[in-house]
Amino acid sequence: MPRRKTTWNNAAMRWISATLMGVVMLAGCGENVKFRNPLAKNQPKQQAAPAQTAAKPKADPKPVQTKEAQARNTMIRTTSLRGGGASRFGNGKTVGANSSVEENVERLRTEIAGSIDFAPTMIVWIVDSTLSASELRSSWANGAKKLYTDFQTNGLPGGKPADNLSTAIVSFGEKTDFVIEQPTTNFGEVIGKLAAIQTDNSGKESTFATIGQVFDKYGPIKQQQGRELMVVVVTDEAGDDWKQVDSIVEKANSTGVRVYAIGVPAPMGRMMAEVAPQESRSDGMPAMLQGPETRYSQRVDMKFNSGGFGGDDVDSGYGPFGLTYLAYQTRGSFLVSRLRSAPWPGSAMRFDDEVMRKYPPQYLTEAQYQAKLSENKALAALHQAASQGQVEAMTYPASQFVVEDEARLKNALDGAQRIAARLEPMINAVYDPLAEGEKDRDKITDKRWQASYDLALGRAAAVKARVDGYNQMLAILKGGRKFEDPSHDTWNLEPADTLEEAGSRLEKTRLQAKEYLERIIKEHPDTPWAYFAEKELETPIGWKWVEY
Repeated sequence: MPRRKTTWNNAAMRWISATLMGVVMLAGCGENVKFRNPLAKNQPKQQAAPAQTAAKPKADPKPVQTKEAQARNTMIRTTSLRGGGASRFGNGKTVGANSSVEENVERLRTEIAGSIDFAPTMIVWIVDSTLSASELRSSWANGAKKLYTDFQTNGLPGGKPADNLSTAIVSFGEKTDFVIEQPTTNFGEVIGKLAAIQTDNSGKESTFATIGQVFDKYGPIKQQQGRELMVVVVTDEAGDDWKQVDSIVEKANSTGVRVYAIGVPAPMGRMMAEVAPQESRSDGMPAMLQGPETRYSQRVDMKFNSGGFGGDDVDSGYGPFGLTYLAYQTRGSFLVSRLRSAPWPGSAMRFDDEVMRKYPPQYLTEAQYQAKLSENKALAALHQAASQGQVEAMTYPASQFVVEDEARLKNALDGAQRIAARLEPMINAVYDPLAEGEKDRDKITDKRWQASYDLALGRAAAVKARVDGYNQMLAILKGGRKFEDPSHDTWNLEPADTLEEAGSRLEKTRLQAKEYLERIIKEHPDTPWAYFAEKELETPIGWKWVEY
């Protein structure tokens, strides 16, 4: 018995030692080693883990993207092809579209390479021939000459034969002109035609009609020759006929075409920037139609007290809506370019791309856009307010009134009140619908629409409080306000952060303006909306009487 007990004890010790050794080995072997309890019963067999070098992580399922996310990705893809500039915020941080036209033509080399690697490709250049596009057109010709000269000298990317890329050139202004009508694979012929585009002095731009003609003409050739079709529109404007974009998108999808555009950024919320146009027209249309970046403007046109067209021109960072939407829907890109001498965008303010990517325009069809407006009273109100004419600022109103006699004082006050009375209907046309739609404000989920509505109502309330408050303060003085110091004979109406004397209704409007403007600064920092909110708050929203 003692001998058996010793044997049992030795066996137990050996088992414990082996177990401890296994634990030590497990600790040093990493996560791929599985430890199995030898005393466990009915354990399923575990397969050996593959070697770490051969392990491939399982890809996560690709999430379904919303329209807003797709638009954001389009902005990211576009801005990845862009250079740097000076930001309104961030002390000179490199942002914004600062690429030249030549650089953007060169960037298309990658798109061409990818296309001909997939299949033989036809590229059609659609070039603006109007006077304002002279610099853009010249820069495009320089960039294209460099590109095609390289193709002629060194061959196509990937060693593809020359007949894998055919080229046509079309120009447009009031009418369409086929500069190279039959697509050619002769790069020397292409180089020879780059400077052959004649200037159109009409100032008219049938951009989308020309794009439609190109689809009709070259779509069948694409099918016959089994080629991919790339279309590149080179223009400095939005196109007189941009509202055809939905039908052109449908035609593009049925044709099977990828559309790119090289052009200048749209002025934020404006059809045209407040700069001298480079051409003139006699048909009543704007001389230069370059925006806005959204399907309809979402920016109210109200001057600041310091003057200026809505305060400042802002580089939206996006191309004009029609061309950008067409490129987006066909998996192309709008390549934002800056010109050396053109007045727009010139020195217009720009904001950080990383910030602006969070605020893409709503790339919706006309029907989808109208549906959004019908579903939300705040959005419908913003659309209505932004479509109103320009609201002037009450700049330098009369503010000093000497009390010599009652008749002269009344005449002076009547004249000053006429200024406010003239502005009041224009202001109410903007403010009233926005205030009525306020109950749906919290239902807005799109960040751009949120910021746009808040800025519109905040600014409209501020302007209304100032103008109506001014009028009411004059009425109070007209009613017989008495000097506290009998030796004083002059009243001065000074800007102040209060309208309590003018009444609770106007004080409520003043507080509403501050609430919305301050919310923009807090929730949308470093954006154009925050900048305009700050600018509006630079002038106190109210008045007070000071006696002298």
